[in-house]
Amino acid sequence: MSGRQTRVRGTIAGLLFALFLPPFFVQAQNAKPAPSAQLTQDVKTWALKTAQYKEWLDQLQGEDFKFWLRLDGTRRPHKLYVSEGFTKASFNDQEQFVEIFSHYLAGHPDKYMLIDLYDAGTGQPIGEYGFGGFKLFRAASDLPPDMRTESPAQ
Repeated sequence: MSGRQTRVRGTIAGLLFALFLPPFFVQAQNAKPAPSAQLTQDVKTWALKTAQYKEWLDQLQGEDFKFWLRLDGTRRPHKLYVSEGFTKASFNDQEQFVEIFSHYLAGHPDKYMLIDLYDAGTGQPIGEYGFGGFKLFRAASDLPPDMRTESPAQ
């Protein structure tokens, strides 16, 4: 008789468990949104922002501003050849331009791509954008005369 009572109790416990289980699943499903829907929305937002960056950068490449001429993406970090518009801009405008260019290259508004800056006229490196932020190298001709160092004659 005790074996039959154990089976009956097990069956009753199983039925009660089955009755109370679905509401917990329904509440859990309604509590948080599906991750794939959120990811799809995020990707669309990133694509829109990247497209806006591209449009803005294309304007700065045109005849009006001449901030940059070309991009060499065959190696990392990318080589960005900047023009006279970039060199005439304020430091803050230069930094903003390079930061947005970095976001555009990374394809994500919160990520960055390393960039080496080159003068389009001379082909010489003039700066970089990387883990240390935005840096411009100062040529000796840019320094005041009292700060220039002459190389020793040999």
